[in-house]
Amino acid sequence: MSNWYGDCEPNIINIPLSKNLAKWRSSTPTPEQQLRDLSSRGPFVSQFKDYNYDKNLANFLKGKRVAYVCPSPHLQGLGLGEKIDSYDIVVRVNQAYHMPEKDWNDYGRRTDVLVNCMNIIKINALKQNIEFAKSMKYIVCPMVSMWDIQRVHDFLDEIGQPWHNVCDGYLFKVFREVGTTCNTGLTGIITLLNYDVKELYVTGMTFFNMNQFGKVYGDTYQDAALKGGNFRTSAIDNTPIVKDLRMDIHHQQPQIDYFHKIIAYHYMRKLKLDDFLLENFSKSVKFIENKYKGNK
Repeated sequence: MSNWYGDCEPNIINIPLSKNLAKWRSSTPTPEQQLRDLSSRGPFVSQFKDYNYDKNLANFLKGKRVAYVCPSPHLQGLGLGEKIDSYDIVVRVNQAYHMPEKDWNDYGRRTDVLVNCMNIIKINALKQNIEFAKSMKYIVCPMVSMWDIQRVHDFLDEIGQPWHNVCDGYLFKVFREVGTTCNTGLTGIITLLNYDVKELYVTGMTFFNMNQFGKVYGDTYQDAALKGGNFRTSAIDNTPIVKDLRMDIHHQQPQIDYFHKIIAYHYMRKLKLDDFLLENFSKSVKFIENKYKGNK
């Protein structure tokens, strides 16, 4: 029997697909509509696909403890830098610079892998700091790139470091299951959970303060984002202007709901969470912890 996802496996990182499609919450057309439109224009991907497993990336990640560091300012003052740097591999999201020394205590100093959406703003930022890009051990692109795929591939080849571009068809499968066009941070986690890592520790990720937006601003990450033209800020309290963050595209609540599903399967296996995520996803975390204790 044919399914909306074609010949794909009925799961994402071992999480079964829902029996009923989630309501689509994004100002972008649904993935099905986008694929139909693109397939009518030329030799683009025209179907949902399963994950394009990268054997070189698999060898690089196998058995490794990985720290996955997103840019939330709530990490300021927590002193997690030494813990982050203790991991075998440190991954950072949408970054275009080496961590400055003033941030080492809270964010760590190393960056081994860059997870980046590679839109034109992010590419331009990396071009301005090409030394940082060329210092990466791997670059992973977990966002749809079919509209700019030649530019993305040309730039990645120019950098000269190993890179992996996740299949657009798989990303559309993820987006349709979640119910919105996901943030790079979430698709990066899903990408890495396709591999045999020993541990994936996620920190600095808040889904924009659980869809309430941030508490603390004016840090290195925001300065870099402003310089790159990612958004403007309010003259009153220096917070990003919400309209510029394009939450009409990337709705947070469906992603929060799906992260509960990720926790339900991967927590207590290889997924580890920082205190913010443990607190804000406590219901799912406690359920899995109690289930794990009951099975011992």
